[in-house]
Amino acid sequence: EELQPAKPLCVNDALIIFEFFTNSSFINGSIQLTENNILLDISSAGFEDGGIAKIELDGVDYPQNSFGCGFHIVVIDENLAEYLDYRWFNYWNNPNNHEAFYNYLNTINSDKLVAIAIGGSCGGFIVSQELKDKLKEFGSTYIDSVTWYTSWLMLGRLGSAQGSVPEGFSSTGPVGFDTTFVRNHLSGSFTTNLIKNAANWKSLNISIDSIASNSQIKIKPIIHNTAKDTLAEISLINGFANIGYLNNYLATPISFLTEINSNEFGNSPLVNQLNIDFDLVPELGTNYQVVSIEKDSVLIGEDANLKFYVYNVGETTADSFKIIVDVVNDDNSRISILNQSVDSLRAGERQYIEVNHNTSSGSGRKTFSINIDPDQRVYELFEDNNFFSIPFYVKPDTTTPTIALTIDGNDILDGEYISPNPLIHIELTDQSLLPITDPTSVLVYLNDELIPADTSIINYQFAENNPKVVVDFTPVLSDGEYELRVLWRNSNGEIVDSNGVNKFFLVSNEAKILNVYNYPNPTNGETHFTFKLTQIPEEIKIKIFTIAGRLIKELKLTSADLKYDFNKIYWNGRDEDGDELANGVYLYKVIMNAGEKTEDVTQKLAIIR
Repeated sequence: EELQPAKPLCVNDALIIFEFFTNSSFINGSIQLTENNILLDISSAGFEDGGIAKIELDGVDYPQNSFGCGFHIVVIDENLAEYLDYRWFNYWNNPNNHEAFYNYLNTINSDKLVAIAIGGSCGGFIVSQELKDKLKEFGSTYIDSVTWYTSWLMLGRLGSAQGSVPEGFSSTGPVGFDTTFVRNHLSGSFTTNLIKNAANWKSLNISIDSIASNSQIKIKPIIHNTAKDTLAEISLINGFANIGYLNNYLATPISFLTEINSNEFGNSPLVNQLNIDFDLVPELGTNYQVVSIEKDSVLIGEDANLKFYVYNVGETTADSFKIIVDVVNDDNSRISILNQSVDSLRAGERQYIEVNHNTSSGSGRKTFSINIDPDQRVYELFEDNNFFSIPFYVKPDTTTPTIALTIDGNDILDGEYISPNPLIHIELTDQSLLPITDPTSVLVYLNDELIPADTSIINYQFAENNPKVVVDFTPVLSDGEYELRVLWRNSNGEIVDSNGVNKFFLVSNEAKILNVYNYPNPTNGETHFTFKLTQIPEEIKIKIFTIAGRLIKELKLTSADLKYDFNKIYWNGRDEDGDELANGVYLYKVIMNAGEKTEDVTQKLAIIR
């Protein structure tokens, strides 16, 4: 098999390449049988020189017994340089075999070549004059000198003048002669490349410039399964054939073998063009021209927006395939963000895809990885364009979250009394774009003991907007001193402040009034009465008296007017009639009524104008 450079012969639905040429080639715009160099090698060695005859044509030595005594003759078709017949006229067993030799030569026409060589270690034979004269008709000059011990060969043709043909003679050594015939090969073939992208076979058409009488062209499909399967010859009518039956072998590569046979004169058909008409398989793909992202750098928690098209540039519909998009991290771990099924995508159409990916999962270098038809449901010729990657970067969060803490709605000072059943309200504000859903983002400690998130006295609420975390802690407290400590984390899970927010407070289940004062004192009229409460009583009265004990003003306060710990009650410095008091010293009594308990404290105030 002779492998020659591939030559394109036709372009139809795909470029057809002819890859394997045997005894044929692409010459001057057509494929035809090539020339064949056929070597003829003749030698003769007489009795004293080895006694052997050789007539080898195109690598085949035809004498059946090269040491056989006598004349060995091979008849050759000159037009085709093709072997026709071989005879051996044995002069050892039959010294008078010249008559049979003579009669055989009479059967050979002038359009045939005759190769003759003497062989064998035999002696004593005599070539008859009749045979000599006949061999002279084939062009021999030396036949008169041939005896039992000489070497002699000839390549003659009936009707040739004596001495006009190749001839060799020697009485002292062997003789040899060789020549090369240049003829066209009688048969050959060429094969197309594998056609893998056919979705619908239609027709085949071969164009021939000339076809000599009795020459032939045959085309056979070859199915490339695990083993090659050559189908029957395609039936051509005026060079055309319907090949729709090959649709039984879709998704199986097919090549086409074209066999060329010359006529008896070696004339080759000239194949000018071979058209194979078929619809291409679907061809899905995407590339850099149709893939984009809004921003190649986003803040963690922000959406990264990917847009792209999937095309079908084939000639048939692609049915039932998936489109998958993953986000690939620096460590090659990946997150699937899209798994979309496409029922069908017709030839020449495109599918638009848009994916919004929230980047809350982490910062760093990322890659959008697009994979079209990962299950290989659609048969395609090329799949390299089914994949595409585009990088982007997620910037880490640099904001610092803050905490706000109140007890029963108040921002208390250290050492204050609070309710035994307080509402401790905590709000975490975080300016990052990351959502918060983890209770450990806010940690609450009471007297150094972490309050578990799953207890009934603490409740976590999460929101997308600030405050992103709201914690309501409702402990039941006994009398004593307490320390409340709150820690919180940033978006990276790191504690923002290892000291946290700390509150020190007191709890007393017994109602007491403490630290009763007024301010300013002395006053020019207006003043505030201040005191601390360990509990909120039902009522508190403030009575102002003259130094002689006359009641001139009474202030009444209900529980709604009071609060835990520090209270500040305003008085305008006027009596019950609204008159200003005279300069001097006055007494005031703060009286607390809490259930069955009454407690009072008396203090002095002075008015100086």
